[in-house]
Amino acid sequence: MKARKHSAMLGSIALIAAFSPMAVSMAADAGAGSQMAETEALPPGHDAYLQRVRAEMGEWRVKLDKFADRAAAKSQEARKAAAADLNEAWRKTRDAAARLETASAADWESAKASFKKASDELAAAWSKAVAEAK
Repeated sequence: MKARKHSAMLGSIALIAAFSPMAVSMAADAGAGSQMAETEALPPGHDAYLQRVRAEMGEWRVKLDKFADRAAAKSQEARKAAAADLNEAWRKTRDAAARLETASAADWESAKASFKKASDELAAAWSKAVAEAK
């Protein structure tokens, strides 16, 4: 779930950044800067401000890229952990079910309790994995 939210958020940020008026304006300024200077006087500090903005945008790009990389790594780790939890819970449930098949009358209540516990843990692991996958 978190991974999809992060992916959606990063996708939205990328789209906003790509099509924002500032990005379009900056692209236009970069391509038409010399034409503007010839036809219109720019306010004092214009170039210095644009340089600071470009530097800031570059810093944000690096931060966002690093964030996306960390989010992807965490997502992979979470999937691996969820799969390991599910596999372990399934193994325990399967083993407890097998013990039920062979339990004597004296061991029946204990085997039944073990199966119930293992089954509940499997259901909890499943719910957690499904919730994290959304």
